Amino acid sequence: MLAIEVIFFRNVIFDENGILKYFLIVILTFILGYIIFLIRRLFFTKTSITLESDHVISTKHRKYDASQIECIYVNYKRIGFKLYGKRLVPMDLCFYFQRNQENEGLEELHAWAARNHKDMKHKFFQTLA
Repeated sequence: MLAIEVIFFRNVIFDENGILKYFLIVILTFILGYIIFLIRRLFFTKTSITLESDHVISTKHRKYDASQIECIYVNYKRIGFKLYGKRLVPMDLCFYFQRNQENEGLEELHAWAARNHKDMKHKFFQTLA
């Protein structure tokens, strides 16, 4: 996408049309800003979910009661909490454990699931962004 934008940007700079030139520069600047925003969000956001006794606090600081959660999906290292009545797992209820905390985290997750009578299913799941 960046290569296409560079090609368009090069063509726009050497174009003779006045208004079209500035319009394309604005659009290409917007696209470049959006790409930078996506890369920043992908690589620099820390995802953390807090497990309390009878509820979960998501990465967006929303509180979900244990009664709202149907089960816990585990797909390799990715973990997600599926809500009742939903087909997809919300993105703010998905997370990964850090490498040095995987065993302790899974033990705590199993204990939380047992306390709140939730099943842990080892299967592929899709997320809702």
